[in-house]
Amino acid sequence: MLFLSVNAFEVKGRRNAGISLISLGFHAYCPVYPGENTFIKKKNWYITRMQKLRTFPYIPLKVPRHKILKRLGYRRRENEISQRMMSEVDTWITYAADHIHLKATACIGDIQIDHGNKTVALKQSDTVFESARFTRFLGKADQLLIMGITGGQDVADKIKQLQKDKRMTGAVIVDAAASEIVDEGFDWLMALFNKELVRERKVLKLKRFSAGYGDFDIRFQADVYHILKMETLGVAITETCILMPEKSVTAFCGISKVTGE
Repeated sequence: MLFLSVNAFEVKGRRNAGISLISLGFHAYCPVYPGENTFIKKKNWYITRMQKLRTFPYIPLKVPRHKILKRLGYRRRENEISQRMMSEVDTWITYAADHIHLKATACIGDIQIDHGNKTVALKQSDTVFESARFTRFLGKADQLLIMGITGGQDVADKIKQLQKDKRMTGAVIVDAAASEIVDEGFDWLMALFNKELVRERKVLKLKRFSAGYGDFDIRFQADVYHILKMETLGVAITETCILMPEKSVTAFCGISKVTGE
């Protein structure tokens, strides 16, 4: 198995936190689809206010070295790499960053959590999410931050072309870098919203939850897609509720009021 690593670098004038490297004994990840549809919808089950949908046509790129290393199985104390490999990874990560354009939409909505029935009600789409894990995740939250982000079509096309050309080293590195860049985009959005929420004496839960995780049915992604109007970002959704292009993701964060002094 081959491992690589690179230090922080510049991408077209944008400073990126260290970028890094990779295990080329790569794993193929296949999406796992839940079984039966576990969600329910109840018309007017809960009436609430959704804040205005916000669009972010440009999100600055950040590529965290340690997260890419972890994703690809690299362990500094266990692996050594050559300068040549470091240079190769540097080239591929720069290539990935050059073909990513982060865009997002997001909004905040009031929710009603029923821990007994394990449901979370959101009025805007007349949708009631049913998931034991999701209700536990939200805890005592009374609002929900809903986010959708994409890395764009270009990087997805580049990954597919590399795979088609059997340039698997590049495909693995670009795929890993793109995933982590998109994830950092969520962190950027959350930091922005959290800064605004502090003024309202509210706090944003620092962890995220997405459709398809645990017992939270992937089919809920269709509701989220329409709420966020992700078609305006150039994102489509398949019949099995997978977002296209790849590196397009949705996520939730709970919002709670700050109690006490």
